[in-house]
Amino acid sequence: MSGMNSDQLHRSTLGVYSSLMDEFNPSLQKLVLMGNSYVQAFKDLAVTSEAYFNTLSKIGERAFHTTSSRSIGDVLIQLSENQRRLTLELEGVFRWFSVEVLQEMDNNIRLDQDYISGSRRHYEMAVHNQRQLRRGTSQVYPQDEYVQFLRQSHEEALKEEERRYRFLAEKHCGLIQSIAHLMNKTVGSLQQRADDWTSEVNATRQLEARPRSTSLSSTVGMKEEDFRKSREEMPLGSIPSRAPSPQGSISRSAGGGGRSMRALAAHQPAGSNPTLLPFTRGEIITVLVQQARNGWLYGRADSSGRQGWFPSSFVEQMDDPAETTISNKPPEMQPFSAMPDKKAELYSENKRSQTHRSQPELFPRGTNPFATVKLKPTSTNDRSAPRLYRR
Repeated sequence: MSGMNSDQLHRSTLGVYSSLMDEFNPSLQKLVLMGNSYVQAFKDLAVTSEAYFNTLSKIGERAFHTTSSRSIGDVLIQLSENQRRLTLELEGVFRWFSVEVLQEMDNNIRLDQDYISGSRRHYEMAVHNQRQLRRGTSQVYPQDEYVQFLRQSHEEALKEEERRYRFLAEKHCGLIQSIAHLMNKTVGSLQQRADDWTSEVNATRQLEARPRSTSLSSTVGMKEEDFRKSREEMPLGSIPSRAPSPQGSISRSAGGGGRSMRALAAHQPAGSNPTLLPFTRGEIITVLVQQARNGWLYGRADSSGRQGWFPSSFVEQMDDPAETTISNKPPEMQPFSAMPDKKAELYSENKRSQTHRSQPELFPRGTNPFATVKLKPTSTNDRSAPRLYRR
């Protein structure tokens, strides 16, 4: 600035005054209006948030008084309460922002309009007087004194401009500090509580699987126990002494076989009686004699091709004749013949599950939208953001 002449100094000083009055203060006034809208938007958000988490709390209270979801209800209630506290903390920050930033800016704008206008009039009058003095006097007016006055006025105008920008920056630094203080006070403990809540909810997911498994195993155990009791209550008659005659007594279908049944339990006869048919549980047995003799049926084990007598109470009718027809075909004629053991295993497992389920499943997992929902936490490098772990 030292290299500027008097005219340049004067024009630059007037430019600072014009910038403050015509640009800075109007922009500051617009900023105040936008800030008020910002505060109002948060108030609307707070009202909506209160309604939302009140509803969540009520749902949590209902869950808390159930026999199945007491711990989950407690988590929902705690989530709601912590959200309310966080909203109250944020309301404190926005109150500070409204009073200490927006109102201060609004007040200063109104005061500054008069202040800057008066300062500019005083400066222009002083410049006018200096020029008149130089023209009206017979003595030589010191040039250095006039230039010094212009330079000093210019520096004061620049300081006033800087002071206003500094005011704006300091106020918003205070806003960020208030937010940072709130984050430091709440985020750490809130993150820990969120992890604890997640662990508590996940614990109920782990417990969910155990009762189902226990219930299934106990159901299977009860069925086997009932089966053993029925065998004891219905003693078998004497074993037929020989295999039935192939004429008349053995049932023959168009395909040359009898009806297929599934073994409810393993039949492993003691000794070496060749007329008895050994088989394992779940095995497919083709019954060749339709009428039991003294409680015994005659049939063929599909896995071994061996024929013999076995207790009629050891087998049950199969539900899907079409599947049985396929299983009776030789391996080279069956579909997926490259994997016969795997197909038989899957088929046997599916049918066993159908056998154990005496009643329809009330909440099938394949169609239940809440059966497998589990939110995965995420992780970022930003410490202020929630941690999210990728599995």
